[in-house]
Amino acid sequence: MVTAESLVGPFLDAAPPAVRETLAAVPDLDRRLWTLVAEGRAAWPALAVDAKDVVAFIARQVTSELADAALDGLRPADLYLACACAKQVPGAVATFDRDYMREVDIALARMRIGPPRLSDIKQLVRQRLFVGGGTSGAPTSPGKISEYGGRGDLRRWVRSVAVRTCLNDLRKGKREVLVDDDQLIAQHTVSADDPEIAYMKRTYSEEFKAAFSESLGHLEPREQTLLRYHHVDGLNIDEIGAIYRVHRVTAFRWLEKAKEHLVARTLDILRNRLKLPANELDSVLRMIRSQIHLSLVRQLGGPSDKVEGDVLELDGSELEEVET
Repeated sequence: MVTAESLVGPFLDAAPPAVRETLAAVPDLDRRLWTLVAEGRAAWPALAVDAKDVVAFIARQVTSELADAALDGLRPADLYLACACAKQVPGAVATFDRDYMREVDIALARMRIGPPRLSDIKQLVRQRLFVGGGTSGAPTSPGKISEYGGRGDLRRWVRSVAVRTCLNDLRKGKREVLVDDDQLIAQHTVSADDPEIAYMKRTYSEEFKAAFSESLGHLEPREQTLLRYHHVDGLNIDEIGAIYRVHRVTAFRWLEKAKEHLVARTLDILRNRLKLPANELDSVLRMIRSQIHLSLVRQLGGPSDKVEGDVLELDGSELEEVET
C-alpha cells in the first residue's frame, strides 16, 4: 500500500513564522490538508495542481487572528482554482474566464459602466488578477488572485476586485457612479438626493475624514478586525461567526457594536470640534452613517467581497474620498 506524502512540512514552511507553532498543533493536520486538496481536485479534475502548491497557497494567507481556526470554513474548490491560476497551470485561467469572469460583468453593470469602457475595465481586472504589478509589461508581484484566502465566496471576491479596479479608473476621471453594496448598512444608507446630507458632506468633508480616522484608531483590535472582515473583505455574518467559532447572532451583535462605537465616537469628535448646535447633530449623525462603508474601505484598504445594493451618485469631490 502506497502512503501519501505528508503535506504538513510544505504547509508549515509556507505559513508566516508567527503562526507555525499554532498550526502545527492543529489535530489531524495532515489528513485535513489532504481532504482540502482532494475536494479541490474533485471540483476541477482537469486541472493538475501539485498538492504541496495547494497547501502552501492556503498557508500564506493565515494570519495570527486566524491561526486557531486556519482550516475551518475554507472553500476548497475556490482555493484550488485560485491556486491553479496563480501557478499558471495550463487551462486554469481559461477555466476561470469561463466560470467566473461573468461576475465582473455583474459588478460593473451595477455600477452602470457601459461599452466601450466596460471592455477596457474588464481587461484591467483580468490584468490585476493574473499579471500583478510592474512596469513596461514586467510584473513585479503576483496577480491579485494569489491573495484570495478562501474564506468568502470566490465569485463575490472577484466582484470586489472588479469594483476596486473600476474605482481606480473612475478616480482618475472623477466621474461615473459608485455602488455601495453593504446589506447590513443598507438600513442606514442615506439617499443620494438628500440635499441636507449633501450639504453636510460638502461643508464638513475634511473634518469628517479626520474624525473618522481618529475614531477608527481608538477601536479595540477585534472591533477593527470585524469591520475589516465585513466591509473590506466582504465576509458575511455566517463566515465571521465561523472564524470566531460563535453563533451568527453573536457575530452580528459584535459587528453592530463595533459600528456603533465608531459612529458615536466620530459624532462626539465632530460635535466638540465644530461646536455644532443641537439641531444639526441629527443631520451629522445621518451623514456619518451614510459614509461609514466607503470610509472603512478607504481607511482599512483591500478588496471587499460584496458589491451589491443601493446606487450612490458621486461627483468628483466625493470620489476623492474613495481610496484604492
